[in-house]
Amino acid sequence: QTTIFPTMTVAARNDSYSDFEGSNLNEEDFSPQKTKKNESCCCSINCLVSGLSNFSIQYNYASASIATAIMTSHHDALGPNIREDYPEPMWAKEFLLSIVFTGSVVGMLTMGYLGDFLGLKVALAMTNGMIVLGALASATLSWGSAETVWTVIFWSRFILGMGVGGNYPLSAAKASQSIPLKEAIARTGAAFFWQGPGSVAPYLVALLLLMVPRDENYPTTSVQFRLLYAIGTIPSLAVMLAVLREKSPPKVKSINIDDGSGEKKESNLSIAFREPQHWKALSGTAGTWFMFDVAYYGFVIFSPSILKEVFGSEATLVNIITRSTVLGVISIFGTALGVGSCLRWLGPKRLNVAGQVLAGILFAAFAVVHEYLPDATFLQFGFLCLLIFTLSVGPNVSTFLLPIIAFPEEIRSTFHGLSSASAKVGAMVGSMLFPIVSEHAGVTAVMGTQAVVCLLGAAFGQFLIEDHEDEEGYTTDGFSDTSSDCS
Repeated sequence: QTTIFPTMTVAARNDSYSDFEGSNLNEEDFSPQKTKKNESCCCSINCLVSGLSNFSIQYNYASASIATAIMTSHHDALGPNIREDYPEPMWAKEFLLSIVFTGSVVGMLTMGYLGDFLGLKVALAMTNGMIVLGALASATLSWGSAETVWTVIFWSRFILGMGVGGNYPLSAAKASQSIPLKEAIARTGAAFFWQGPGSVAPYLVALLLLMVPRDENYPTTSVQFRLLYAIGTIPSLAVMLAVLREKSPPKVKSINIDDGSGEKKESNLSIAFREPQHWKALSGTAGTWFMFDVAYYGFVIFSPSILKEVFGSEATLVNIITRSTVLGVISIFGTALGVGSCLRWLGPKRLNVAGQVLAGILFAAFAVVHEYLPDATFLQFGFLCLLIFTLSVGPNVSTFLLPIIAFPEEIRSTFHGLSSASAKVGAMVGSMLFPIVSEHAGVTAVMGTQAVVCLLGAAFGQFLIEDHEDEEGYTTDGFSDTSSDCS
């Protein structure tokens, strides 16, 4: 079943043609040349802000895992007999990597709402300010005993998580702002691509930092993990600068939507929350994203631990980071393929369902190989590479895009925030579930669990999310051309 997507009137879709309060517009402001120039400038700023925001998301997520590995090593060595430079307390081992997701849920819920209530410019400046504050606090305030260092980093990562979480709905809303559905999908997908380079960047930075010559009289490890955290402020500072320099659009008196009946009504969040179709769509977007993140983050965030299990305890920190970097590069190619080709052929919904089903099959196959061929390390590593490629091509892209097709623009930031918050609850479940299941039942049980979770995610996406068609006749069930000026 294809649902006609509720479309905004021209006044709501394009600020240049709105009935503004207190604006001083004249005929020149509506000339084709002026309008085209404004649209081109807006596209460039939106693409820059959305791309950098997505880069910042994954850099700051992944940097916590790598910094922890550096802090708990000694001269690039890991293992039970190694004297850790910063001994990690038991509470930090259990909760540090998940605290950023807790902050993310708070940020997604609050900043997604503020994006619709205060505007994307204000909300983006606020959320990226939190990222800067959290990253700098992790790098510059964590001094003293090991217990004190880990405590400061713990609470700093919560603040950073709030900012990173807010970037999810706000970057998607920014990329899809004031454009038709087809172009919104293309631009948002292009912005999402930069999460791939963002996830690889901290590994590359870590490899460079590990090349620094070590001296027993010089706190090399301290410099390494602090720089790794501090670099995470750079993309967020760039986003803040871009949005603060952007001209604020005049305030719109009201936003009207056309529900297809020919009657116009004022749209706001209170009305949206009473609409049954929005709750059904939210169950689909939030449910499929939740299941995917349980599998994805239980796999990706802890890939160094999985690699250590596959290749044995003799693996050095450099080797583990190098192999994780390889997985990240594979993820970039997978995301590029998903955004550039598969999205065009299948559309977000089918791409999500097909990707999660295939990932479930691969997780199950990996579990069998790991159980019955435990010495086939390179075969297992091959399965890891194939899994990360499949996850990146399909559901990693499409889950981010599904709220774009499921909700109209004036409530998109809020409902994208609700969907992504559900996803990060799934990420917390995955990040806490993985070490527990791995310790008691091994990697085989983890991969088997991930297989079941992926199949459940596919079911949510298939049965609760309807295909949509915008006012120009483009459907989200696959279309022939997804090109845009920002892709």
